[in-house]
Amino acid sequence: MSAPAYRPDIDGLRALAVLSVLVYHANPQLLSGGFLGVDIFFVISGYLISLIVFRELARGEFSFAYFYARRIRRLFPALIAVFLACLVFGGYALFAEEYQRLGRHALAAISFLLNFLLMREAGYFDVVSDAKPLLHLWSLSVEEQFYLVWPVLLVLAARVRLQVGLLLGVAVVGSFLFALHLGEIRLDALYFHPLARFWELLFGAGLAYAHHRFGADVLPARMDRVWVRHLLSLAGLIAVCAAMLTFDGKTQHPGLPALLPLLGAVALIASGPVAMGNRLLAFKPMVWVGLISYPLYLWHWPVLSYLRIMESGAPSLLMLWSGAGAVVLLAWATYRFIERPIRHAPKGRAAVTALASGMALLLVVAGVVWQTGGLPGRDSVRHAADTSALMKREPATDEPCRRGFAQNAAPVYCRVNASQDRIVAVLGDSHAHALYPGIAEQATAWGYGAMLLANSGCPPLSGTTWGRNEAEKKACAAGIEKILKAVEEDSRIVAVVLATRGPQYIDGTGFGPVEAHYNYPPLAAWGAGAAGGDSDDPAEVFARGLGNTVQRLARRKVPLVYLLQVPELGVPAHNCIDRPLTVTGRHPGCVVARSVYEDRMRVYRQRVARVAARMPALGVVDPLPVFCDAAQCTGMREGRLLYADDNHVSLVGAGKLAPLVFEKLRGLGLTQNPRTL
Repeated sequence: MSAPAYRPDIDGLRALAVLSVLVYHANPQLLSGGFLGVDIFFVISGYLISLIVFRELARGEFSFAYFYARRIRRLFPALIAVFLACLVFGGYALFAEEYQRLGRHALAAISFLLNFLLMREAGYFDVVSDAKPLLHLWSLSVEEQFYLVWPVLLVLAARVRLQVGLLLGVAVVGSFLFALHLGEIRLDALYFHPLARFWELLFGAGLAYAHHRFGADVLPARMDRVWVRHLLSLAGLIAVCAAMLTFDGKTQHPGLPALLPLLGAVALIASGPVAMGNRLLAFKPMVWVGLISYPLYLWHWPVLSYLRIMESGAPSLLMLWSGAGAVVLLAWATYRFIERPIRHAPKGRAAVTALASGMALLLVVAGVVWQTGGLPGRDSVRHAADTSALMKREPATDEPCRRGFAQNAAPVYCRVNASQDRIVAVLGDSHAHALYPGIAEQATAWGYGAMLLANSGCPPLSGTTWGRNEAEKKACAAGIEKILKAVEEDSRIVAVVLATRGPQYIDGTGFGPVEAHYNYPPLAAWGAGAAGGDSDDPAEVFARGLGNTVQRLARRKVPLVYLLQVPELGVPAHNCIDRPLTVTGRHPGCVVARSVYEDRMRVYRQRVARVAARMPALGVVDPLPVFCDAAQCTGMREGRLLYADDNHVSLVGAGKLAPLVFEKLRGLGLTQNPRTL
């Protein structure tokens, strides 16, 4: 009896939201802001659920047990079907490490904690989102976290006679300001953080409170005119559609720009079902899509994700749109044969208990998949076991290295193998981390220890920095100084190897399908070390930064070499191996035309060559002999995988590069330690 009167226009708004998400995930170029459909869902959910809670609290009928039982009956039936399908299908379509990740994500999603896991994974090294079939369930996790907190706050407010309007105002402002603050200090966490999203649900809750107090669809007295409703409705629809057409992946979100579509959604709901824009939303096909919007949202991403995975990241548009059509059929079948029968079944504990038991069983299955490493003994992936092992990344830090820095002040990558009193230092970014195992092994053979000092996405180029906001830029600049000072002060270091990525820092673009949504700016000048040139061109900034670093380290009078960036594959390293399951049966391979590599690297290599010509203390190592012939560069040599992902070398790749590095060091004066001869 507490449910709001049915409004077909709200189902139409649901349809607009889910279709925008579907189009965006099938082809982002068609609707660059289609991801805003999730935000519209938050407003709708906050409105409808909060209106029910307000009414039940007012009548003294609210029950936490009944509230959460109702949530279980609403959410779990379709969720169980999707989880089961994803886990079963993944057993045939995914490599072991991919299946292990799916199991881990399923555990978090079933527990409604997936957004927290994705926050920890987010960053430069995160795998492409297309490779995460359950990624979209972060939004459901945020929503359920909200409904664990919001009803409790409303009950407490009623008991202490706190005005709900005041509670709403404080909560909205607090959550919104937190989102703005988080965008300044930790951008990777912004999208998934619940406190940065609660204000969107609270927008709907605020409108629900107004309708609860003053009547459904009521506007302030001076605004309650038919023409005002039409104007408000059309303005809301235009705001939502305009945002979907103009926002893109570079829009900081959620943040100030999100006010446009969210206020548009509030305006649409507030204007009432008879307003002009809402009548458009109440068009019967839209209402039908709205009715199946929940299972449609649940199914759309796994289907599109698996298509991209099976086709190694490059399915045809026809295949993706065919998948989108299949999603609609799956959603209708789920609604017709799973959701509706359970929703209309006699109320009681039996259905809730069965649904909760089903989710608990899936939790166990997901845990087994995760803990066993993705069931590597499956027949479909045995052929890839040895090769897949080469993709595992080495540890980022170790205790002996961390002890050389103040607490929590060590670089992101900090390792040392100092069994000898003389060591070779490897400096750089994540590419230095990938190279380090090969250097450490070769150093041991030469009678030296080895040290790794590097930061992810932050090359040790003095007077430069890299980041998407001031906080990231300050952290990178401080990290560069920390590394260079550590090398300057460590008398054990007898040689230095620099290894960084290149074009990415110069033109701010990624490479290939894997980095299609790459969202980092180019390198920038920073601080006093930026002096020495007037140009802010990133290529010049890179060259000046490299020159500054060489000049500082040359004072140590030790051999110094720079390893040019290895060719980028632009596709996952898994593309070098036959996938367990494909749609077309094609194997795209993992080769890049040498001409493409040379075009991509031209400006970068020219700048490095210019610095080396001006500073004889710097030796340059070219990786081309390891990876390329006259026609192409490849990720496999003699049946062995040279890459751990789309651009970082594997242990085999690092092992093949290390001898080139040490031969260059020999030419600069490094000799084998006599004690090893």
